[in-house]
Amino acid sequence: MGPDEVRLNVVRGGRGSSYGFTCPTCLLDVEKPADRRTVAILVSAGVDPHSSDTSQLETFDRDEIEPLGHHSAEPAFTIDDVIDFHFLLLDDRWIEESLAEIRSR
Repeated sequence: MGPDEVRLNVVRGGRGSSYGFTCPTCLLDVEKPADRRTVAILVSAGVDPHSSDTSQLETFDRDEIEPLGHHSAEPAFTIDDVIDFHFLLLDDRWIEESLAEIRSR
């Protein structure tokens, strides 16, 4: 089963989100709750999130968006950096220490 075969419905605040798919064996629709971690994993695996609340969907003109480019002497941000950051966000102690450091400035 690929990412295109999984439906991900995201609700603001993370409560009430769910994912679903059609079971390849019995062909029945399966729906499961999705917490923030599950949503993050599914999105990182390539599942496109959708929202049933259209007020949460942003619309924009793609022609108005400035193309992204690497304009720094620092190394480019990689997928490994994204994964590391993901796990840091799961660490409550790291978040508390980071917020304390920001507040002390």
